[in-house]
Amino acid sequence: MFKLPKKAASYTDEELLAAYRQNGDPVWLGYIFERYVAWVYGVCLNYYDTTAEAEDAAMGVFEELHDKLRRHEISNLKSWLYTYAKNYCLMQLRSRQRAERREAAWQPGPSEEWDLATEESDTRNKQLDDCIQQLPEGQKETILLFYYEEKSYQEIALLKSQPLGQVRSFIQNGRRNLRICLEKTKKQSD
Repeated sequence: MFKLPKKAASYTDEELLAAYRQNGDPVWLGYIFERYVAWVYGVCLNYYDTTAEAEDAAMGVFEELHDKLRRHEISNLKSWLYTYAKNYCLMQLRSRQRAERREAAWQPGPSEEWDLATEESDTRNKQLDDCIQQLPEGQKETILLFYYEEKSYQEIALLKSQPLGQVRSFIQNGRRNLRICLEKTKKQSD
């Protein structure tokens, strides 16, 4: 395994974080990576069945760190990294399970016939899609993540690096704006 240069190994986690935040030099992030890659990999092994999946997850964690380390105030890197790696693995597993459930639920019939109810449903879906596209960007993103990708408030907040209250507000205001838009569309079509 690669050894840290003597100079880098003598730095504390706090000094490495401070140096990285100060100038954003990826060398400092590389030192953090080398110090913790095996440890994060071990955390990921607790959640995945194969070593390849755990390796991919560990790399995914470190790919996101360049931005996260500069935005979050971290007092204990090791415990923060453990929590972040654990949450990353859980989010990936949940996402995979949702995709598997959606795929298993979709069973096309031998002959799908179009009837009036299907056409009405398609019209409503088209109207909903049009209204979603009219939402402000923050509301649109959170509505799509919450309803279409089935992410929780906490997952969205972590994914978008936004406060939980902001995510709740976006979803609540997005729902209200969608309802107003759909009512206008319905009145116009009547």
